[in-house]
Amino acid sequence: MKTTAFAQGVAALALGAFALAGGTNAWPQARSCMERSQPASQAVDFAAAAARQSPAVVSIMVTEGSGDRSAIGDVRPSMPWDRAWARGFASGFIIGSDGYILTSAHAVTGARAISIVTADQRRFDAEVAGVDRLSDVALLKVAASGLPVVVPRRGGELCPGERVAAMGAPFGFERSVTAGVVSANPRYMPGGSGVPLIQSDVALNPGNSGGPLFDERGEVVGMNSMIYSPGGGYFGMSFSLPIDTAMRVADELRATGHVRRGYIGARTQPLTAELAPAFGLASTQGALIVRVDPDSPAAQAGLRSGDVVLAAGGDTAMGYADIQNRVAAARAGSRIALKIWRHKAPLTVQVGVLENPPDVSPRTAARAAAQQETRFGLELVERKGVLGISLPSPGLYVQSVSGSAQMAGLRYGDMLIAVNDVEVTSLADFDTVIRSVAESDTVALLVVRGSARSYVPILPRSAARAPVARHAGEAVAPVP
Repeated sequence: MKTTAFAQGVAALALGAFALAGGTNAWPQARSCMERSQPASQAVDFAAAAARQSPAVVSIMVTEGSGDRSAIGDVRPSMPWDRAWARGFASGFIIGSDGYILTSAHAVTGARAISIVTADQRRFDAEVAGVDRLSDVALLKVAASGLPVVVPRRGGELCPGERVAAMGAPFGFERSVTAGVVSANPRYMPGGSGVPLIQSDVALNPGNSGGPLFDERGEVVGMNSMIYSPGGGYFGMSFSLPIDTAMRVADELRATGHVRRGYIGARTQPLTAELAPAFGLASTQGALIVRVDPDSPAAQAGLRSGDVVLAAGGDTAMGYADIQNRVAAARAGSRIALKIWRHKAPLTVQVGVLENPPDVSPRTAARAAAQQETRFGLELVERKGVLGISLPSPGLYVQSVSGSAQMAGLRYGDMLIAVNDVEVTSLADFDTVIRSVAESDTVALLVVRGSARSYVPILPRSAARAPVARHAGEAVAPVP
């Protein structure tokens, strides 16, 4: 769930940016909901639904470098950022028993390393099979088979008032369930990209990104994507990408690694009831051009700011999303006829279509580099002397962190007091213990942070490590 505050007002968008979203008229959808022959049960058993869903829901840990931290959206841990490295949490769900996992694109943007933890407490390194930031969908791949998969809901309208629940890892707390009702479907965000969203009042927080939204039968109806909030926290409005849209994007990512869309270079915004009269229109059908990219097909065809696109590839007036979809679905090298409204008169313009550059999947860090690590990537210092007011206790402290230790969530200022079940108080103690540790072994470091202490697992450092089973009682988050 993307927790950065949504910009107020309407932003300019790329015409034809989203090919897979279907425009939906609110009145037919409302009528179909009223005419449902089998109304949903009033006694919603989300306990059973969550139990059916849980095996296919995963927690995702993302580590990224000291670049643009805003790029990773809501993937924020429950403790402050480290000086140079960030570690955070997101959610996902398994859609292929051969290791394919769906999550939010913003959750893995800028990722240096990605790992997932399954419901049975196995941990896997994950690679990005494809990413589509426009729809906020990313497809991950892990080396596994025979995994449980979610059951997506197929067919039928998802109606306002219908009960739904979300499962994810808010602030790193695995498989947390929150429930509510559908507020609106579809909902197009102001300043959005023409992507239809499910609006609900299900509580979502940082770490819920990419997790499933499911109905009372335990069938997935959406992928949790964002909240509408002035301050980054939950304010009663959350948004999920419909599962049909997410799965279509995932299918294309799996097949080709990216999503291809038509592009003409006209940036648009929806035509609202307030704007339509200014352009001599009584209807809000259409897309208002706010900018034309230089040297683009739209510029070469003579399109300009203030033109209203009434239809694409036909004469019947279209809604904003339908126009986006029609242009996006056009093949590169073809031409598309746009019905334009200019100076309160109609005209038709033929525009060439290019292919919109696809998103490039981020590359995760090579695992082999970890084999040359010294002390798991920890730079440690000994503090000696008596304990004093406002002074740290004598002991072994983390000065800087990288590699395996950074992925495990250790940070500057942490105090190490044991390796596995052996107490350490000096660098000599630490080095003596880790000399007996093989690269294929998992190591548990007992860490003190503030007033809390907890064991933190350092995973096997070999390049081709096997999944590591963990006890159910272990926390996913590092030291609180």
